[in-house]
Amino acid sequence: MTVELHEGPGAEFEEWEDAISRTFVPLRACRPAASVTGFRGDVTATSFGSVVLAEVRTASATDVERTPRLIRQTDPELYKFGLQLSGSCVLEQDDRQARLDPGDLAIYDTSRPYRIACSDGFAMIVAMFPRHLVHLPEQRMAELTAVRLCGDTGLGRLVAPLLRGLTSELDGDRTGITTHLGDAIVDLVTAALAERMALPSTAGARDPHRALVTQVRAYIDQHLPESTLCTQSIAEAHFVSARLLQKAFEAEGTSVSALIRSRRLERCRRDLVDPFLADVPLAVIGHRWGFPDAAHFSRLFRGVFGASPRAYRKAHVRLR
Repeated sequence: MTVELHEGPGAEFEEWEDAISRTFVPLRACRPAASVTGFRGDVTATSFGSVVLAEVRTASATDVERTPRLIRQTDPELYKFGLQLSGSCVLEQDDRQARLDPGDLAIYDTSRPYRIACSDGFAMIVAMFPRHLVHLPEQRMAELTAVRLCGDTGLGRLVAPLLRGLTSELDGDRTGITTHLGDAIVDLVTAALAERMALPSTAGARDPHRALVTQVRAYIDQHLPESTLCTQSIAEAHFVSARLLQKAFEAEGTSVSALIRSRRLERCRRDLVDPFLADVPLAVIGHRWGFPDAAHFSRLFRGVFGASPRAYRKAHVRLR
């Protein structure tokens, strides 16, 4: 979807406000009282599987808000991950403020109020995706909203070029690979956030339990196909007791077995919507990711995604 608006009366500003609300979630935009010139802005967006990738521009200073009232009206539980391209902005959420200049990154949550004060010449790439796709502790994620992430260090150096590269060809035909590109965005963003979580806090040495959880999450993703993957095997691989490992995950509000199950179901979901795997039997996909019992796999999948694996595949592959 592309919306281009140029110099003109206030009605065009309202059209831009409507465009960003339709592209993302319902938002309220307003212009500073001192702004008397005409408005210019545009929104360009496309979908990569579960990810909406958009480029938003406005030539004049603008404030955008996600208010409690708008959240009550509709809450699809999404994260938005922004890369500042030009101009600057101040992002506010959870009693924090982050000033973003070109090259800076930040994440924010559409389920909680936020405000973005955009400067003249503002441009940002925004990737929006369901929160459940980010397999990191929600409590830790809440600590990272409205926090500036540098785009030229760590994994930020990989995320920024990917977002720029994909938005440069938003109108390109990528039939059959959109899901993979969306997965790449979410996986890389998740890795960058996990890297940030693993850094020492400003108060001193990092929490060893949190560091263990971060390491184990990465280990689980690397070993998901292995039938022997369990709490005991993971504890042994990290030279800790199963009891200590469980306690570390309980502090994050989850368990090792729940994380393994969730990650395996997500990998199954990815395979089911991949048109290149449309001929692979459902039982094979389930077995590949640790669900040898087809009936058990189907029940678990339906409980999480609201449809059987067969129905989910039919609904999503048909749309591509």
